Amino acid sequence: MSAPSRLEVRKLVHVNQLVDDFEKANAFYVDVFGAEEYWRGYDEEQRRDASLFVVGELCIELFAPRDRTSLLGRSLDRYGNSWHSFEWQVPDLEAARQALQERGVRMPTYRAGRFLMTHPADCHGMLLELTPLEMPGDPRLEPGWTPGRWRDGHPLGITGFNRLSVAVRDLDAAAEWLTALVDAPVRYEESRPEVDADAIGFQLPGHVLELLQARSGRGPVADYVARYGPRLRSVELGVVDVDRAAAYLTSRGLGVVPGSRQGAIALVERDNWGVRWELAR
Repeated sequence: MSAPSRLEVRKLVHVNQLVDDFEKANAFYVDVFGAEEYWRGYDEEQRRDASLFVVGELCIELFAPRDRTSLLGRSLDRYGNSWHSFEWQVPDLEAARQALQERGVRMPTYRAGRFLMTHPADCHGMLLELTPLEMPGDPRLEPGWTPGRWRDGHPLGITGFNRLSVAVRDLDAAAEWLTALVDAPVRYEESRPEVDADAIGFQLPGHVLELLQARSGRGPVADYVARYGPRLRSVELGVVDVDRAAAYLTSRGLGVVPGSRQGAIALVERDNWGVRWELAR
């Protein structure tokens, strides 16, 4: 029997976040992060409002279900405001779908030629969204565009996008599954005593995807998995000066705590629409 086919990942398109108040969440990102929104709309089939905006070189999509009976609405009801998924661009959606089917991955959402979403239980907690498309109006596609204003003109001093971090139950099994699915060389293997966990970082086009497993039943990662199950846990941005970024966030009335690795800080989730942003050099 031949080996299953693999996904060809071209880039990370965006990270998806679930929120219960669309307008207030959008305003928060503009006010605190200097977000540049470039699209918003309503999806009748999924019964949710959505917006796309960039913070530095990273794009975020907000999902705001209008009821709690849709698939996204049930997720919001279960998890509250939280990270939802991340989207990779692939050259051929049908080929990607076949690669997932060969592995027995369920796809609750599939729109031919446009996008699909996987069931996280089949992907070690990773809810993958795949698309062959570019996002209409994405400013990052414009000639000469740079994210320099977030580094030089914003108090956070954002220099770039460092990593996505997914909390998993079985680090070795999740790593084996991921590297069989995509071309993702190991970039680092690290101990994270700050959160009583071990991490493996994988290099994908333009970004790092980190898998993180708790060493014991105690600590922030173990608590997160106990509450949410294996899932996207944090997004880390690079900043010019961590102390300066912390002072700015504190001045805005936002809680700041130590991050998941030495030298990193994190925004308190309850002050940040339920999600964990981390900042580091």
